Amino acid sequence: MRTVSDSTAFITGGASGIGLGMARAFAAEGARLALVDLDAAALREAQRELADVTEVITITLDVRDREAMAAAADRTESELGSVRVLCNNAGVGSGMGGMNLETMKYEHWDHTLGVNLGGVVNGVQTFVPRMVERGGPAHVVNTSSGSGLAVTGGAQFMYCASKYAVTGLSEAIVNLLKRYGIGLTLVSPGFVDTRIAETTRRLDPAAAEADAMDSDYREKLERFEALFEPLGQDPDDVGAMVLDAIHHDRLYCQPDRLMAEPVRARCSALLEAMPPETERDRQMVEMIQKVRQ
Repeated sequence: MRTVSDSTAFITGGASGIGLGMARAFAAEGARLALVDLDAAALREAQRELADVTEVITITLDVRDREAMAAAADRTESELGSVRVLCNNAGVGSGMGGMNLETMKYEHWDHTLGVNLGGVVNGVQTFVPRMVERGGPAHVVNTSSGSGLAVTGGAQFMYCASKYAVTGLSEAIVNLLKRYGIGLTLVSPGFVDTRIAETTRRLDPAAAEADAMDSDYREKLERFEALFEPLGQDPDDVGAMVLDAIHHDRLYCQPDRLMAEPVRARCSALLEAMPPETERDRQMVEMIQKVRQ
């Protein structure tokens, strides 16, 4: 999409952080906004700010709720017009996404995967068929993480699992969407000052409980979160980068170089683990290329 002007954007996690940064960038270019979030107070603040710039509605919603997502889509398209920009941005942070093996529970898995992966799946399943039926131009933005590109530590294994899945889903469907004039951008932020861990603990009692279960992990998490004050990237800068990626139909939006070396090391390790090429390998590549043609 060369512009989001006169389009409707639906942004989950839109009341703060990267979601609000995207909302500000889109609004400045003339997009109408549907901001979706669990934080009703933050939604009210965002609406007060952005209503002076563009037409905006807010919807309090848990992205795991498929029926509520469908109702939100219907309301948005009734009041603002067809959604042309879908931003699956809502996520929970390391409070639930990082647990020791000794303290992990099914509910921790369900929560982290339900929001970070299930929320993206629900957004795609709710909106993409509508986009396909209408045809482009349109664009999907999926917010993953640097932790969805490479692993730098084991403590956040639940978070990494959810974000790796978002990365894989996005890379798998990008070419399918192109057939209908729909672009896709995968955002993989590193250090962005989103206060996601603080928000997660405040809005979800289970997240606070999870932190309380493991004092050593909680102490490490607090030290990690303290880094965001001096080093955290401005979410508005990330929002502007996402808009630029939409304009240029770029798949990858990398807000910083935090994961450059871990990604390089992972790719090198994968390639080094592969055996020497054989005639069978060459034949398989040729067969796959023929199938794709």
